[in-house]
Parts: sequence; C-alpha cells; structure tokens
Amino acid sequence: MRFLLLALALTLPTLATAERADRFQKTVISYDGEMHYDTIKGISKFSDHVEASKGTLLISSDFLTAAQSPEGDYLYTVTSLKDKLARFKQKQDASNDKWVNGEGKTMAYREKDDLLTVDGNAEVKIIENGNVTGVATGAKITYDARTEQIFVKSAGDAADPARKTRAMLVLMPKADPLKN
Repeated sequence: MRFLLLALALTLPTLATAERADRFQKTVISYDGEMHYDTIKGISKFSDHVEASKGTLLISSDFLTAAQSPEGDYLYTVTSLKDKLARFKQKQDASNDKWVNGEGKTMAYREKDDLLTVDGNAEVKIIENGNVTGVATGAKITYDARTEQIFVKSAGDAADPARKTRAMLVLMPKADPLKN
C-alpha cells in the first residue's frame, strides 16, 4: 500500500498549475546581513534572513546566491544554517486556496524552467483551503511549477528503510452537487 501511495505521489500531478503570472514578475530579494555582487561573473550573494519573492513564490533561508546565465535567466541557490531549514511556498492557479510548501537544508530554483529542487531533509506539502492534502518526504524533491509535478528521491535502502521516501495523499471526494 505504501508503494502505491508513493507511485501516486510521483506520477499524479496536482490539478492546478502554479500562478502563471509568477513567471513574469520581477524577483525581489531582501536580507538582514551582507550582499556581495560580482559584476564580471553576474553572481550575487546574500546573507542573514534572506527572502526572495517572485509573484506568489517565496523562498527564505540564511544564505542565497543568485547566478545569472548568459541568456539572462537566474539560478537561485539557498542554504540554511546547521539547525535550520530553507523554506518555499507558492500559490497555485486553482480556484480554491491551494499552496505548495516545502523545506530542506538546501534549495535550487532554476528560473528558466520554473524548477525547484529541495535537498536534505526535504519535505513538500500541498495545502488546500488550510488543509494538508499531500505530503512527501525524501532525500531530494524536485517540484516542477509549470507541470505541477513533484518527484521524490529516496536516500534509503533495504538496510535502512527509515531513510526511504514517504508520501501521503488525501484524495478529496467530489462536492455534492445538491448542496449549496
């Protein structure tokens, strides 16, 4: 049964797409510490309570590096201190209040592909109308905001099953059309 749920979590995309307008928003980075910008390499480094927002996408952590590609797209890499986790959340285009939240030791967000990778104690939750409807944990989780797919990689093996991937989905029933 556990593997059936895992298979569903890996192959079943959520029903909405990430806020389409997010892709066309500017990225705003705020921080409490220091910033270093290398104009030749196109790399910026921020420290201490860093938050990067792009529309409804919010990524927060202790450190953030923004590297610009020759095409003008950015790769944002965030890392956290030893006892903290980096976090992200993004609203979905669904008509209801639907969010994808996640956390892990490090994250990488590729702006070009709208792809977010969470590593180290990775966890991603789907929250609908304030209720958790899906949770996945693993060594590495990749969240594709364009296709709304979540891919989870296990760190465990047969010798250490506690480190395997875990997933939980709540399949919500259809609304009763006779009720208002």
